[in-house]
Amino acid sequence: MQGLELSRAFYDEVAAPMLRNELPSYVNQMAIGLVGEGSECFGFDDELSRDHDWGPGICVWVPEAVAGKIEPLLEPVFARFPATFRGATVRMAPKFRNGRVGLFTIEGFYRKFINSSQPLSTWQQWYTVPEHFFAVATNGEVFSDPCGEFSAFRQSLLDFYPTDVMKKKLAARFATMAQSGQYNLLRVLKRNDTAAALLASSRFVESTIGALYLMQGKYMPFYKWAFRGMQDLLDGQHIAAKLHNVLALNLTQGADIVSRAEAAVEAVCIEMVALLQKKGLSRSNEAWLMEQAEMIQSQIENPQIRSLPVLHGVQCS
Repeated sequence: MQGLELSRAFYDEVAAPMLRNELPSYVNQMAIGLVGEGSECFGFDDELSRDHDWGPGICVWVPEAVAGKIEPLLEPVFARFPATFRGATVRMAPKFRNGRVGLFTIEGFYRKFINSSQPLSTWQQWYTVPEHFFAVATNGEVFSDPCGEFSAFRQSLLDFYPTDVMKKKLAARFATMAQSGQYNLLRVLKRNDTAAALLASSRFVESTIGALYLMQGKYMPFYKWAFRGMQDLLDGQHIAAKLHNVLALNLTQGADIVSRAEAAVEAVCIEMVALLQKKGLSRSNEAWLMEQAEMIQSQIENPQIRSLPVLHGVQCS
């Protein structure tokens, strides 16, 4: 059983009955679930994940206005939770929480990840928050939320970027694919600069993954989970297989390495252009992705966003 499923069972069988019985006047003000940092919140945990910060646990989110009243009542209930559940250590003792489970204010939880205690209202806010923070703030599962305040905030993020922001980020990803994979990778290989070639191929792969997430309306998680997560997306496994061919290139050997690298990169680019067309974001078959990036950017309605350089925002996308 993975961590999220285990925590849901812990909530259903242990936490929910105790909270209803011991805090009947306050339980309806609590949103409860498991969201945030940790591989189990994404469903990516495995046996190796169990060496730290793993096990049944819950997040309890309440408005800041009532947190001071609820905390002294809630902590004694946490203290009476069993130490283990289905053979795993329960993480609700303070020494096991590490800021990932326990009591949080709704405002503080979202402020930590997206730098705002209210749903985002400007394109600048959406544009500047690193994408993996959105992924962390919206992963996992909400088990119960009678008031709906936490879930409403969560849904405003799950509805994804405003269209113009999404297009700007997508244009930057396609431009980076062109720059790193179609252009710089081949040039540095001709110079026998293996270190630069590794960096260029890695940037090409990461930008491709990011573009796929954007086209699927999903936030790309932290880099170590990005490739794993893309395989759960529509068309993800197909693109992953093409990217494996880029990652598997031996950049230190072979007189034909430039032609092999070019073929592997172009195979990815052809597939990504096809997906771009399927999403209605391009009608062009142009293989040079910088032109596709400029075409995407030209569709942006907001003049402030459209006027930004096509590669602007690569580091925060």
